Amino acid sequence: MKSLILLGLLGSLLFQSCRDKDPEPIKTTLELSAEMISYFVNFEVGTKWIYQDTINKTNFDTIELISKENMDVNDGSGTLSKGFVLYYKPKKSKDFKVFVSPGNSGIHYVKVDPLVTAAGKIVFENNNGIWTTGVTYYDSIELNKIKYYNVIESNSKNSYQYLMKISKSTGMVFFYHIDGGSIIAAYTLIKMHKP
Repeated sequence: MKSLILLGLLGSLLFQSCRDKDPEPIKTTLELSAEMISYFVNFEVGTKWIYQDTINKTNFDTIELISKENMDVNDGSGTLSKGFVLYYKPKKSKDFKVFVSPGNSGIHYVKVDPLVTAAGKIVFENNNGIWTTGVTYYDSIELNKIKYYNVIESNSKNSYQYLMKISKSTGMVFFYHIDGGSIIAAYTLIKMHKP
C-alpha cells in the first residue's frame, strides 16, 4: 500500500512539473500596417470578383469572400500578433485562404493557401513598406484594357493559383491556373461587386 501511495505522489509531482506554464502578460502588440490592410484585408464578406479567361474568352470564374476572421496569436512570451484569415470560394477554381500576419521589426507576412497538403503557398512579404522575397511591384499595369495601380505579384508551385497579381484596394486582379505545367486559364478581373 505504501508503494502505491509513493508511486501516486511521484506521479503527481511529475505531472505538476510538466504542466504548461501560464503565458507572460501581453507587453507588445504587433499590428498590420495600413498598406497591408488595403492590399489584403479591407474587403467585406460577400464581395465578389468576376474574372474572364484571356485564353478562352467564354470561360469565366467568380470568387467570393466567404469569411474574414481575426487571427490573433499570443506567442506566450508577451507578444500578441493581430492578423487575419480570409476564406475565398471560387465557382470554378480551388477554394483558398489568405493568412495575413504581422511580425517583428515591421515585417508582414501573407500566405495564400490552396488548402491542399502537397501544394505550395503563394507568399507575399513586406519589410517596412518594401516588398521582398520574390514579390514584384508595379506602379501600374493594364489588364483587359483596365489600368490597375500599386500592383504586387508573386508565384508558387501550386497549380490552382500559380501566379497572382494583387492591386491595392482592389484585391486579386489576375491569376494563372495550370495543369501539369501547362497554363489552362489566365484569369483577369473584369468586375468587382461589393455587398
